[in-house]
Amino acid sequence: MRLRDMLRAIREYPAALAELRRTQQALERNEQTCAALRDEAGERANHERFLTRQLAAVQTALVGFCPRLSSLEDMKRFYNTISPSVDPQGFTLYHMAEKLTGIDVSSFFPYEDSRGLFTEADGRQLLRWLTAADFHAVDWSIVPGTTYERAALREVDTAAPEYREFERQLYEKTLERMGFQDILAPEQKMGAVKEQVTELRLYSPLSAELVEEAPVRDWIEEPEPSPPQSLTGDELSAPEFRAAILRGIEDEQSPEEAERGLMAYFYGSDAVNEKVFSVVPSVEEADGSLYGVAVCQVKGKLAPEELAELKEYCISQYADGWGEGYEQRPRKTSYGDLYVSFWQSKDFFILTKEELETKRAPSRAPRQPNQGGDAR
Repeated sequence: MRLRDMLRAIREYPAALAELRRTQQALERNEQTCAALRDEAGERANHERFLTRQLAAVQTALVGFCPRLSSLEDMKRFYNTISPSVDPQGFTLYHMAEKLTGIDVSSFFPYEDSRGLFTEADGRQLLRWLTAADFHAVDWSIVPGTTYERAALREVDTAAPEYREFERQLYEKTLERMGFQDILAPEQKMGAVKEQVTELRLYSPLSAELVEEAPVRDWIEEPEPSPPQSLTGDELSAPEFRAAILRGIEDEQSPEEAERGLMAYFYGSDAVNEKVFSVVPSVEEADGSLYGVAVCQVKGKLAPEELAELKEYCISQYADGWGEGYEQRPRKTSYGDLYVSFWQSKDFFILTKEELETKRAPSRAPRQPNQGGDAR
C-alpha cells in the first residue's frame, strides 16, 4: 500500500469505526425487536389454543344441556340468536343457499350486477334475490336501448311446502356448518324424505395424520418440522377433530351432490340406483371411537346382494373417488393440519350398525357389579 493510501485510510478510520458501531447498535435493536415479536407470537398462539379448547368445551356443554332442535322454527330461532356474533352479515347462510340451489346471483341477474347492485349487499340481501330466482318469483322487462332484462322481485310464497323444505335444509346445513350438528334432533335429518325411506348407516374405520405447526425458533435458524402423528378413531373422537372433519365434508360437497350425495355418480345396477335415494359421508362416535359413516336413505329393503353392491360402491368412493380428494386436503385444528382417511389398506371394513356391534362386542369388558351390593 502506498503512503498516500495509508494516510487516507488513517483519516477515514474514525468515521468507519463510528459507522460500524451504529450498525452494531441497529443490529442489537433489531434482535431485541425480533425477540419481543417471537414472545408476542407465542402468547397469541397459546391464547388461540385456549380459546379453541374453550369453544370445544362450550359446544360439549351445549350438547348436554340444550334441548334438541326439533322443528324449522327452532332452528331459525337458534340461528337468529347466534348470528349477530357468528354470522353478522349472513354470508354463511347465503353461501349454504348457493350450495343447495347451485344459483349464482351475479350470473342470474347480469343487469343488476353490471350496475353494482350486489357489490355492497350483505348475505341476507343476496339471499332474497337467490330465493326469488329459485322459486320463480321474478318478473322480467327489457331495458330500453339495451339487450339486458331488468328483474323485478315478487314475494316468495313462504308457506308453500317446497319453500318450507328448502328453509329446513338451509338452516339445518348452516347450523351443521357452524358446528352445531349435535343439537339437531335426529328426526330432522332428511325431513320430508325420511317419511318415505329408511336410514341405513354403514360404518368404517377412520385414520389420520396430524402435521403439527413448526415451533417458533431463533430467527437465524430454519424451523424444524415435526414428523406427522398417526391418529386412529379413538384419538379422532375429540370434539375439535370431529368438528373439523364435518366441516371438511361440507366443504367437499359439490352442487351435483346436493340432492343425492355420492349416489350422483353411481353407475351400478338399476335396482340399487332406484332403492338408494342418497349416500352422504359423515362421522359418528361409538364406544369412544370415531367412525366414518355412509348415511344412506333407502326406499324399501335391500336384498343381500344389493347391500353388498352398495358397500362396494362406498368402498370405491372412499378409496379412489370422493375419499381420495378428501384425504389430500388439510383440515385446520389448533394442533395442526389434519389429513383424514376414510379408507385404509389394512384392517378395513364397512359394516351396518348391527354388524359393527357384533364385531365390537368381544372387545367390550363385561360390566361388573359393585361389591357389597346388587348389580343394578
